[in-house]
Amino acid sequence: MAITDTRPEVAPEAEASAITTSPNTVFGTGDHTTLGRMWIGAALLLGIAGWVLTALVGVHEIGDADVFSADAAFTMFTLGRVGLVLLVVVPLLLGIATLVVPLQVGANTLAFPRAAAMAFWTWLISAGVLVVANTIDGGFGGGRIEANDMMLASLLGLVFALMVATICLLTTAITLRTPGMSLDRVPATTWATLVGGSLWLLTLPVLAANVLLIYIDHRYGGPSEFGLADNQWAQVSWLVGQPQIYAFVIPVLGMTTDVFTTLGGVRQANRGFVLFGIGAFGALSFGAYAQPFFYPDVADQALWAGMSLLIVLPTLLLVGGWAATLKGARPPAKAAVGAAGVAVLLLLLAVVAGALYVITPLELRQSGAFSAGHFALVVAAGLAGGMAGIYYWSPKLRGRFANEALAKLSVLAVLGGGALAGLPLLVLGFANRFDGLADASDALNGIAVAGAALMALALLATIGALLTASGDTPADDAWGTGQTLEWATASPPVPGNFGELAVVRSSEPLLDAPETQEA
Repeated sequence: MAITDTRPEVAPEAEASAITTSPNTVFGTGDHTTLGRMWIGAALLLGIAGWVLTALVGVHEIGDADVFSADAAFTMFTLGRVGLVLLVVVPLLLGIATLVVPLQVGANTLAFPRAAAMAFWTWLISAGVLVVANTIDGGFGGGRIEANDMMLASLLGLVFALMVATICLLTTAITLRTPGMSLDRVPATTWATLVGGSLWLLTLPVLAANVLLIYIDHRYGGPSEFGLADNQWAQVSWLVGQPQIYAFVIPVLGMTTDVFTTLGGVRQANRGFVLFGIGAFGALSFGAYAQPFFYPDVADQALWAGMSLLIVLPTLLLVGGWAATLKGARPPAKAAVGAAGVAVLLLLLAVVAGALYVITPLELRQSGAFSAGHFALVVAAGLAGGMAGIYYWSPKLRGRFANEALAKLSVLAVLGGGALAGLPLLVLGFANRFDGLADASDALNGIAVAGAALMALALLATIGALLTASGDTPADDAWGTGQTLEWATASPPVPGNFGELAVVRSSEPLLDAPETQEA
């Protein structure tokens, strides 16, 4: 069995410091732990707003009494879709990875820390501009020309910021690994970040090209075609459809793996298959080519249908790998384990629904409700996975364990919210096949609205669980069963993260350290 020479040393305990909140720390920092906290905090707050917006759109669909004008409802719908992806799920997972990846690979810092800081502030400012532009009739197809241009420019800013932050992460994982940590030995979350980040870097530039084309035609053209109000959303809607939507939750697969193995106190069984499964899931989630605006028949192509069906296989492979790992193990009934389980359940439901979506005789592609339900399930799975990561790495994030009672409440809320926000709309999607379902549309939409509201409450409870974190400062290996290097530094991490690290000779360096084996 491969082992490390010695258990990694950490910086002197005396250097461990409380989390500081001085203006210099907040505005001028390139520290990856602080940047991670800022990404996570902002994403959680925006997530509450995003689900409230989704609930309001659902209310508009109930009955014949239109709550909003058609234009306002469409603006809220598009902002909700784009916002839950680019302002919530991706930033949340990016923030967790910014905190954790440097620790997992034994790096003293994040690569290009100033660029990483610039990315966060660019994203935050662009997010604010995006929201403002939408509120003044500047959303997709909006009536105010200047506001519409402002919205498109803010989207370009968002994409640029997320790409820069991703580049910093991938560079860290590739070039700043401690000696001995080859790519096949990196922890699952780092591996999933590499896979997911690569997909983001391959597809987000395509989105930027779409938006730039719309912007130039809208601002400087007639507009002739691309910038026309009725055509704008159709050119970017591939971002929130399958298979692309799966690419944004890939890091969840790694976080789930780390939570199950560490808290289960066991090694990942068949680790190679799990890493392969994450990679295959990533390959099958590439969706930048699936643009109905430019290829109206893309949904009839074998490639699109095949990817949507085949992605079920790596998902099942991963579920089987996690089940084999936990067989005989008794992980504690902690919120992190529960949230990881919820993420797996919701993602499994989502990929099965996605597979049904491509079966032509079911006529599901003619229903906007079914695609809305599928989107809700994927986003809820991404947020549940993010919550699992937050609670699992809370000692590194906050220097304390999260408030377990509130954390468990949030897990129940995300389970109920994700299921209620997605499943009723999936059922409504079959209305083309079963006449009786159309009569129940108001009830099903009402349940989905309640689900969206529960999702907002789940994120609020997550914030509460972090803010009310208490107790003594946890040990370096806060759970006592740590396997990877983030559990070899202080909680929260000291400046520079580590002292001198030993050469890594396995994928579980702490578990294989001589001191651990002798204990």
